Amino acid sequence: MTSPNPASTSASQICHYSLLLVLIAACVPFIACTKVTKGEAEKRPIVAALPAPPAVMLTWLGAPSRNSYGTGPWKDGELTITWEMKTGATSGRLHKDPWGGTSWPGQPSVEGDRVYFPSADGNAYALRRSDGTEIWKFKGKDSFKATPTIAGDRIIASGLDHHVYCLSKDGKLLWDHETGFEVDGAAAIVNDKIYFGGEDHYLYCLNLSDGALVYKTLVGSVEGSITFKDDRIYLCTEEGDLFCMNPADGSVIWKARIGADSDSTPAVVDGVLYTAAEDGVVRAYKAATGELLWNYVTEGSHLYVGNEKRGIWGSPVVYKDRIYIGASNGYLHCLNTKGELVWRYKAHAAIWGTSPVVDGRVIFGDKAGWLNMISAEDGKLISEIKIGDNVNSTPAIVDGQIYIGAFNGKLYRLDMVPKKPKVEVEKPVAPPRKPVRKHRRTQ
Repeated sequence: MTSPNPASTSASQICHYSLLLVLIAACVPFIACTKVTKGEAEKRPIVAALPAPPAVMLTWLGAPSRNSYGTGPWKDGELTITWEMKTGATSGRLHKDPWGGTSWPGQPSVEGDRVYFPSADGNAYALRRSDGTEIWKFKGKDSFKATPTIAGDRIIASGLDHHVYCLSKDGKLLWDHETGFEVDGAAAIVNDKIYFGGEDHYLYCLNLSDGALVYKTLVGSVEGSITFKDDRIYLCTEEGDLFCMNPADGSVIWKARIGADSDSTPAVVDGVLYTAAEDGVVRAYKAATGELLWNYVTEGSHLYVGNEKRGIWGSPVVYKDRIYIGASNGYLHCLNTKGELVWRYKAHAAIWGTSPVVDGRVIFGDKAGWLNMISAEDGKLISEIKIGDNVNSTPAIVDGQIYIGAFNGKLYRLDMVPKKPKVEVEKPVAPPRKPVRKHRRTQ
């Protein structure tokens, strides 16, 4: 028997089918409301769980507000290198020695199956997250330093060559905007506008679409990233000033005196702004007015006296009412929001990078080449691994995977891997010797 042709289905059949569907639909509410008698299994409707949004790291510390430090979960085990990618090296106008890998601040960006990172060898790279293989690279005129900022189908990258580049997701140049000097800090992109500070002493606002200048405001040399929070821009300068500005027109809302060269990116939490400077001092201000609330002077430091061996080049991270920041004296400091020391951890060397906190763990590199993972609660060591000779960039943490570069020319992905049990090899036991029989000589 052949299958009936749907096109030839009669009108009466369609009517029967329609009536059947109506009856089924009418019975569904009755069935759903029927009382379940004792002993019967309660049948609950199956609701499909919505997938979690993909974890990303789109710019320096995750967002223009600079308060998205990464995502877990962490696995038990110890830090282990999953893959490493070797970059080239380049010399520049201001550095005759060749640079490679990532330098300060140099945090990678992560989206989907790709890692984007600024390399001191003069290239912006896109790599596969799974194995670190190169997808593409874009060559600039000198070392890249700023964390790439991802906005939809565009990537904003910059560094030592005085240019801010807009790239497509396949690494093609869409436009570039030339500034007066270096741009080390990551751009903040809000409502199709790009905001960043430059070492040519200006705060910039550009159009994302074509890179056209909207405005620029004279503030002082800016090395760190700017923070965009609650419709305000906050930034620090090498001249020792702290600004709060209106992003609409670049006008100054208030200005406060730090008193020392500051490379930090401000953290703004619950109406308080936290920052640090090269004099080795952590400071807190009222975000609304710029009024100084407190200073915390790290060991060996002095207010307003910059010192490369004692100063702070990283940015404060605020996590559960505590502030985490490393210093050139080799200590990772944990402070409370009153500016009091809770604990400190001695690393192998100076800490120049910033220290993200994810699911109760603080992750940071040091200038001896170690990556450190410690407890955010008490500062106890969880795991550490030596990956290079100088790690002064900042780790990106996505899905419990750590992406960080070293100044030895490499970018790494690290994971927590269970410790391998030590296998004790039994030493072979020699078989017992047979007794030697002495034969009596016969005469």
